[in-house]
Amino acid sequence: MREHEFANRERLLAAEVRMKFADTLAQILKLSLTDELVESNQQSFNLVAARVLEGATPPLEQNMVLVELNRLKSMRESAEGKVEIAMLALRNLVGMPPEEPLRLRGNFDNLIDQLPTISETTERALRNRPDLLAARSAENVALAQIEQARSGGRLDASLLAGYEHMIFGFPVRGFDDVGRLQPVQGGFNYFKFGISLDVPVRNKNQGAVEAAVAESEAAKRRREFAELLVRHDVATAYAQYERAARAMEIFRVGVQQQARANLDVVRQAYELGSKTLLDYLGEQRRLIEFGNDFVDSQLAVYNARVEIQRAAASPELIKR
Repeated sequence: MREHEFANRERLLAAEVRMKFADTLAQILKLSLTDELVESNQQSFNLVAARVLEGATPPLEQNMVLVELNRLKSMRESAEGKVEIAMLALRNLVGMPPEEPLRLRGNFDNLIDQLPTISETTERALRNRPDLLAARSAENVALAQIEQARSGGRLDASLLAGYEHMIFGFPVRGFDDVGRLQPVQGGFNYFKFGISLDVPVRNKNQGAVEAAVAESEAAKRRREFAELLVRHDVATAYAQYERAARAMEIFRVGVQQQARANLDVVRQAYELGSKTLLDYLGEQRRLIEFGNDFVDSQLAVYNARVEIQRAAASPELIKR
């Protein structure tokens, strides 16, 4: 039982570590996106400032780009702070001192790789889930207790046998056959045998038997509930993954890629004079929002895959 409990705790901790890793990676990706936009806005500011010096652009546009640049720099500081906090939380979870260096390796690529079928994963979970194994062990113990209680209510007979040699003496002396004084004593040999019967009382231990049967029935119900819970966990994890994967793909193709293309078009139009600076800044802000949302959709898919591994007690979950 303790072994199953330890395995279950290890599985849950491994899932938590993986999810915390994914959350930290998501914060790093959001910081990278902000860095990219800060660099792009810095280039835009330099370009507008040069135009202002030439008299081709009013100073107001330079001030507007500067405000947007400073806004992005402020966002970057917040994003970097979130990364640092996430890294500290990850260190704490894996038992590392806060000052110890930690570098993450990994990405959100290949999130749509083929998974086993839900039936295959369910069968694996029913075989390997530590909480279910513990429930089965408890049921087996309860069945053994029924047999123990019944054996305590049966007539038990045992054969007894023994041998004794005893010497008796008296505090007087007598003469032997040749006339010598000898103590008056004698030796006796005893051989005894018999049968011992343990007669059960209180209706052949019926109370203990009934209690053991009731406990066995309860253990069976707990095991059946654990199996139902395993099936529910697997089904929920798969449903969550399928929906998250669809949402991510729609976002990647229909939103993220299109938003970048739209920004390029608006920037070119602004440079040609057919779009205003406000149009360009507004499209850029939408790109930031969409980029962060896309990272969140990737995180949701990653966590859903971890939930499938957790539900199935997959060995990959604790692979190092």
